[in-house]
Amino acid sequence: MNWLSMLGETLYTIAGMGWKMLWALVVGFAISGAVQAFVPKRRMAQVMGDDGPASLARAGFFGAISSSCSYAAAAMSRSVFLRGAHITAAIAFMIAATNLVIELGFVLWSLMGWQFVVAEFAGGIVLIAIMALLMKSFGPARAFERLREAASDNDDVSNDDVPSLFSLDGWRMAAARFAMDWSMIWKDIVIGIVVAGAVVVWVPQSFWQALFLSSGDQVSWLQMIENALVGPLVAVFSFVCSVGNVPMAAALFNGGISFGGALAFIYGDLIVIPMLLVYRQYYGTKLAVQLGAILYIAMALTGFLIDVVFTLGGWAPEATAVSVGSMEFFKIDYTFWLNLVFTVIGLGLWRLSKQASQPAHGCHHH
Repeated sequence: MNWLSMLGETLYTIAGMGWKMLWALVVGFAISGAVQAFVPKRRMAQVMGDDGPASLARAGFFGAISSSCSYAAAAMSRSVFLRGAHITAAIAFMIAATNLVIELGFVLWSLMGWQFVVAEFAGGIVLIAIMALLMKSFGPARAFERLREAASDNDDVSNDDVPSLFSLDGWRMAAARFAMDWSMIWKDIVIGIVVAGAVVVWVPQSFWQALFLSSGDQVSWLQMIENALVGPLVAVFSFVCSVGNVPMAAALFNGGISFGGALAFIYGDLIVIPMLLVYRQYYGTKLAVQLGAILYIAMALTGFLIDVVFTLGGWAPEATAVSVGSMEFFKIDYTFWLNLVFTVIGLGLWRLSKQASQPAHGCHHH
């Protein structure tokens, strides 16, 4: 393949990733805006106000039905946190919104087999549980709480006198929040998609294979551990997004990475460099680093544990010849119709945001 055809494939992949993510971004930011405008803090505190099992289960359920990409999930997670959710529940919401969603299951099934679908959903629950244990043991919950108190002093999120869901002024406020979230991190989203598309096309598969231990046809315990540790790190530096990680994980799995390593790589879209930069904007540098470290440890442990269970149970799949470029992005399917509908909704919200009587004021970011 010459450089001109590779350039064309790169542009196609970048456009395809953006196309696949479009409707999910609009949905995620729209829900984020609606939460900030219509949900009173006392109600959020009642539903997800602590880090207990019931609160985490509710956070996981609401995240799963919110169904979003990683960037929009981060925005929604911040919104529910500022409205009164415990930080651990807010992170559980974010994990579920990216890893416990139906459309991800369809993509995994088509490219990697049913075993990855089952492992992804079971692992998502395990990931939330491990994250919660790490947050309780080592997490900076008090620092997050102080950050929310500071935000409440500088913002109207502390106000429980929310407008009616049928109020035009309320939807103007939600639309203003929608526009604010877009303006805050659209550059990080674009950078992430561009770099991920370039990495998928230009970095040879042999490079990724060299990063992982391989023990031939029989996966060893050492390979399981090393692959689960390296998988999320490869995701961090490959800038994969919530679309690009699946075909790339399929290529890595076909190239020799273990089952758990591929799974940990898929989870890694929550700690790619653009996402870490988003966390930094939302929570400050120190908390972003701590959050990234906790998520990384949880992802690696989850990948290893799921690998052990599936290997001992005889359910781990065999590698299949799937190439990175095998995903067809542009066709008349559910993505086409959802993009059509939510592009109109997004443009409507953007226009409505211009009618807001007062500009939305976000919390002061570090």
